[in-house]
Amino acid sequence: MTFKMSNRVYIAVLVYVIWVLVYLAWDYSREKDRIYQQIDSALVTNALAAPLLLPDNFHHQGMAPGDIKPANDLANTLQLSQYIRNTDVIYIYTLLKQGNKLYFTSSSATESELQAGEELYSYFDPYDDADPKIEKAFLDSTSLFLEIKDKWGHFRSVFIPQLSPDGTAFITAADIEIGHIESMLKQRLIQQVMFASVFLLFLLPVMFSFSAAQRRWAKELEESVSERTQQLHASEKQLSSIIEHSPVGIFHYDQNSVLTMMNQRFIEIIGSTEEVLVGFNMLENLEDTQLLNALRDSLQGKVGQFEGPYTSVTGHKSIYLIAEFVPMRDSLGNINGGVAVFNDATEQQSTTSTLRKLSMAVEQSPNVVVITDVNGQIEYVNHRFTDITGYDPEEVLGKTPRMLNSGETAKEIYTDLWETLLSGQEWRGVFHNKKKNGELYWAEEIISPITNSQGDITHFIAQQEDITEVRRISDEINFQTTHDLLTGLLNRRQFEKELELTVQHARKHHSHHALCFIDIDQFKIINDTCGHIAGDELLRQVSHLIRDKIRSRDILARPGSDEFLMLFENASLAQAERAVQSIMQHLKRFRFQWEDRSFPVEISVGLTAVDHNTETAVEAMKEVDTACYTAKDTGRNKVHIHNDNDEQQLIHKGYIQWASEIRTALDENRFRLYAQPIVPLQQDKKHGYEILIRLLSPSGNIVPPGAFLPAAERYNLAAQIDHWVIQNTLQWISINIDKLEHVDSLAINLSGQSLGDDTLLGYIIRSIEQGLVPARMIKFEITETAAIANLKDAKIFIKSLKKLGCRFALDDFGSGLSSFAYLKNLPVDLLKIDGMFVRDIITDPIDEAMVRSINEIGHIMKMETIAEFVENDLIMARLKHLGVDYAQGYAISRPEPIDSILNDSLETESASERELQ
Repeated sequence: MTFKMSNRVYIAVLVYVIWVLVYLAWDYSREKDRIYQQIDSALVTNALAAPLLLPDNFHHQGMAPGDIKPANDLANTLQLSQYIRNTDVIYIYTLLKQGNKLYFTSSSATESELQAGEELYSYFDPYDDADPKIEKAFLDSTSLFLEIKDKWGHFRSVFIPQLSPDGTAFITAADIEIGHIESMLKQRLIQQVMFASVFLLFLLPVMFSFSAAQRRWAKELEESVSERTQQLHASEKQLSSIIEHSPVGIFHYDQNSVLTMMNQRFIEIIGSTEEVLVGFNMLENLEDTQLLNALRDSLQGKVGQFEGPYTSVTGHKSIYLIAEFVPMRDSLGNINGGVAVFNDATEQQSTTSTLRKLSMAVEQSPNVVVITDVNGQIEYVNHRFTDITGYDPEEVLGKTPRMLNSGETAKEIYTDLWETLLSGQEWRGVFHNKKKNGELYWAEEIISPITNSQGDITHFIAQQEDITEVRRISDEINFQTTHDLLTGLLNRRQFEKELELTVQHARKHHSHHALCFIDIDQFKIINDTCGHIAGDELLRQVSHLIRDKIRSRDILARPGSDEFLMLFENASLAQAERAVQSIMQHLKRFRFQWEDRSFPVEISVGLTAVDHNTETAVEAMKEVDTACYTAKDTGRNKVHIHNDNDEQQLIHKGYIQWASEIRTALDENRFRLYAQPIVPLQQDKKHGYEILIRLLSPSGNIVPPGAFLPAAERYNLAAQIDHWVIQNTLQWISINIDKLEHVDSLAINLSGQSLGDDTLLGYIIRSIEQGLVPARMIKFEITETAAIANLKDAKIFIKSLKKLGCRFALDDFGSGLSSFAYLKNLPVDLLKIDGMFVRDIITDPIDEAMVRSINEIGHIMKMETIAEFVENDLIMARLKHLGVDYAQGYAISRPEPIDSILNDSLETESASERELQ
């Protein structure tokens, strides 16, 4: 019986020990998960804070090294470093991907790095040893937790993809050292071992109570007591060691509140020494009322608690303190002192404060923020939600966002939304929602699932932005990109898309259609005599008249200038010709009135069939274009139907052949650069040169520009030629820059088509910013007519390059009677007086008066003037007398290959040497 009883006792003890160890393991695993969840939450919080600390629109399209000054980059580093100073996070930073490489665009620095004075500039610093798995954050646009090793250390990191306001993708990230995490886990393990040891010590009285063998044999009991005493001493030492190395401060005080014992952590928290603290009477010396009340509670048998800011009396150290005073009793139940636990929670409080700030940021966010449970019931909305929808929080809490459904959003969108969210992925999309007052609005939403530590979805958070105005502007922009702003008709690009669809339909279904090209005859007369405002009004009136005379299903477009295109769907050429003749008859009776003047309006028309024989839309456009110009050449105010054997159309096909030759010459690099001097008339200044172009034929002959440039303008190849000229001129300058000291500037001609070419503008800016060519040497010439026809694009083009130091000349100035009206809107530096005034300046007093007027107005507007077509010395002398600044023409030099500029340099050096001799 005794033996069985002993076995039961030992089995019970063993079960108890196993239970304690199992509980220890389970609690450690649970605490590890909690710590990692806390760490991951801190990582996300700090990573998301990085873009908020950086300047507005910091990440944007076209970011490149050198965009920001080192001082600004350093300021960003210090701002990020200050933010994480009191957190467990060691680094926060942002990354940008360009090509196959990752770059830092900002980064914090550690306290040691700041004190060591290391180089702290991180803008566009390559992340050479980046973990390849980081790419996944860019590819999947999802947050990513990784444990990474690089030259800075071993970290647990989060990488969160972000989009800037203009759509630029970047990553915001944060790191915590693995060593710090392991230290936290180690501290927790020590605590658990200490408590487990205390629990196991409770076994001793159990064993003494239930061990019959020990009670029966005194000697054995004495030996056992002796053995247990030694174990208790060992356990006491172990417990003392655990207390001494505890991560919290622990101390003992007697019934008079005098400190008798403390661990090292308590000494560190207080900021004093053991000699000062032992014997310290807290009731007599503590100054904080709340802390004193907590102490008195413990001396009265209650557990006293304190939390708040505290400054120690002995160490004068300020901390955020969490304290607990536990009373201790003797064997009679009397209070004989107590044990207190002090924890320095300064860092945790700082983190809590940061979280409050982030919470405030969410509350005051300019975007709507909605949080729902897993069933979609709303648990939280911020103030912006009320501002946008009109619903107060109490009206929507507990309900679903379906109350905002207007019925205008497709059901497929909601299906896709739930499939995406329940798969754990973030969903982005646009809703057409309804406000409380019934008003509809467009909302762009980002909805993300929130998961717990087990990966289960517990909530959804939605960020919503009212994009109604953006949508309206987008619709306007879309209309502007597909329509002519002057007449409201389709533009060329959109018309060509419609034509392409019609051609495909005709080839597939053998349907018949007709394409029409209309050109207003003598339109330039109205532009020149009454100005472009009158010309614009004429185009509007003619477009209305044409639209009223065609069927609703017919397509009308204005491709540009004084031209119109029409597509008669499901109509024969005869039907189309009758419709056009009706339009022409109506125009004969129409008179355009402008102020006190009246003008007749006539048109030339080209027609071609679109059927199963039509190869492409491009071919149809060539045919109708040629037919229209044939109508103009045969007397205007006529309709001409395309015919492959028509002699006049064969002549215009020459343009097409030149267009083909131009494309081939561009591919084969058969253009050549020429230069013509521009000499000063009033002062001893350096010469300038105008860069001109020639075409080298396959037979080796030089073709002048008058032969091929009309075809280039006709078939929209002028911009490609301009790009070739600019690229080769800048390359020539960069190669010969050391030999160009005698040159003031090189002038490059730009066509009207180039003024709206953003790609060309970007190429010029990059070439100059990279320092290959000094901007002061570059001058661009644009014709007056091209500048006026593309006034908005011209102003943007000119201002963008003038900021870099380039100059601009307005070519052929004076050719239009509205020149002076537009001049004040063009920020040019020089005026090139049209050669038609310069040629006869000696014999024609009107031409002389025109040159004098243009020169005087140019000088008043702080511009220099250049006279072109200076063909003899008499003209040059007269121009000098009139005060014109520069001259250009055959009297000075004919155009020569561009390398002749270098020969001029040698002649200049030789002349200088002769003067010295």
